[in-house]
Amino acid sequence: MGKPYASEIRKLSTTYRWALEAPIESLRSFLESSYDLPLLAVGSGGSLTAAHMAALLHEKTGMVSKSITPLELLSNRTSFRKTSILLLTAGGRNSDILTSFKYAATSEPRQLMAICTRTKSPLSNLAKEFRYARFLDFDVPSGKDGFLATNSLVALTTILCRAYQDVGSAPFTLPSNLIPEEGFYDIFNNLNSFLERKTWIVLYGGWSLPAAMDIESKFTEAALGQIQLADYRNFAHGRHHWLAKHSEQTGVIYFTTPEEEEIANRTIAPIPESIPLIQISTPYSGPVGALELLTKIFHFVKAVGDAKGIDPGRPSVPAFGRKIYHLSIPSEYIKETIPQGLKKEELTAIKRKTDNYHITEKEVLDYWRTAYRTFLHKIEDTHFGSIVFDYDGTLCDPGERFNGPPKVIVDELVRLLRGNIIIGIATGRGKSVRIQMQRLIPEEYWEKIVVGYYNGSDVAMLNDDLHPNKNASPDPILKEISEILYANELFKRVATYELRPKQITVSPTKTSVWHKARKILFDIISKNDLPGIQIIESSHSIDIVLSDVSKRSLVSIVEEMAGYLNKPKCALCIG
Repeated sequence: MGKPYASEIRKLSTTYRWALEAPIESLRSFLESSYDLPLLAVGSGGSLTAAHMAALLHEKTGMVSKSITPLELLSNRTSFRKTSILLLTAGGRNSDILTSFKYAATSEPRQLMAICTRTKSPLSNLAKEFRYARFLDFDVPSGKDGFLATNSLVALTTILCRAYQDVGSAPFTLPSNLIPEEGFYDIFNNLNSFLERKTWIVLYGGWSLPAAMDIESKFTEAALGQIQLADYRNFAHGRHHWLAKHSEQTGVIYFTTPEEEEIANRTIAPIPESIPLIQISTPYSGPVGALELLTKIFHFVKAVGDAKGIDPGRPSVPAFGRKIYHLSIPSEYIKETIPQGLKKEELTAIKRKTDNYHITEKEVLDYWRTAYRTFLHKIEDTHFGSIVFDYDGTLCDPGERFNGPPKVIVDELVRLLRGNIIIGIATGRGKSVRIQMQRLIPEEYWEKIVVGYYNGSDVAMLNDDLHPNKNASPDPILKEISEILYANELFKRVATYELRPKQITVSPTKTSVWHKARKILFDIISKNDLPGIQIIESSHSIDIVLSDVSKRSLVSIVEEMAGYLNKPKCALCIG
């Protein structure tokens, strides 16, 4: 099984250049929506290295992040509703990634995305069942990896770095020639004496973490040697004692970027000269250095494999290993415990309201169960003649923002309209919603759709092309706020704004300054004691509107329209 390892690493530079140009808009959108959330990056085998890279990149945005395996994800019984989850996989077909994706999707995290380096995978089919989940797949030009993760790993880590270039606070540039065609030759000094050792201690720090994790993965999977991992300071806490007791069987590999050079040199200096050392370094800082160290590992693994007579890309895998790989995770392991007297759908609804997966008090459960059943009975006993939908996040998921609702949603809207149900659409946006809906909904139904543009401040029928009306004079209060914002140089460095008749829309210049822009805006509003306004936040902007503006203004309008059609004057609001 597998491929010749040498043929795989000859393609690394081609894969890297391809990854520099690959389309990644869905990944950028996911990261922008996840910028102020903690992230769980999930991967197995070689893809776990990519998860470590994703976690490091996300931490640099200022948020907590963790790289975990699928089993660790499945072991988690807490709520993910305030978390982003990113799953990474080369083939998208092993049971671990499929089970963990389904578990994550049904747990309804705030943001969910999977990336696969092969198209038409089982994961691709599974992702289609969960419309709110983003999914990015592509075929790497090099084809499927051999036994070890190589080109798929370069592709995954490169596109992750590219995507974080736009949302991170510390800019960096990925050089087009980072991975040379001919490989690296500065990592083979002292290799002969090193190969005589059975155990290698691998020291790392900062951005060399992904490379350290990957060398442990590859050495173990290809049976090249035993690896002990430690960062430079954790090595100081007793792990050095192994060298004292097993110096004749142990060598040391240490990774350095410019940031770790001093601590690495000071740590290595006291180690006895009899112990062979190999330094794998990069002149690049940050994510660029992490990428170069990672690709140097691939060449180092080849050199060790050649010296030992092992092809890391085509090992002889025993039957028991294949059986272990193809095991599926028992359903009992992830089976949800449902409290006695509670139905599964009731527990799901309670979780959504409470963000608590561990309600055990009978009184609390009784309260929420009663509230759920009361609400359900009220819905079932009420006759509705109209429905008001929020647009973004309800009819239209973030990944569909520029194209509008998908066909499955449009078909349901048309079904309702055909039955003379009046539809209201509430949105913080303007004419882009009208254009999308006019393109998707047959014109014969436009007169049954009311749109509340700019958070309900401008209400009109879908067939009215004169709305939203941006030519009306702005409200005096909003005009005053606009002048204050224009005079604030600090604010203009991190945000842009657009003054409309009844709304000011503020957008950050880039995702990484979102929190700063928000803080400055709120400080401006607070210090100037501006009455009669309210602030409405979305995932991509902040709207300043008058205090009497509300998306709820659509409710009375659609109810009256339903009455004209002899339909019940009661509206169902969704979103």
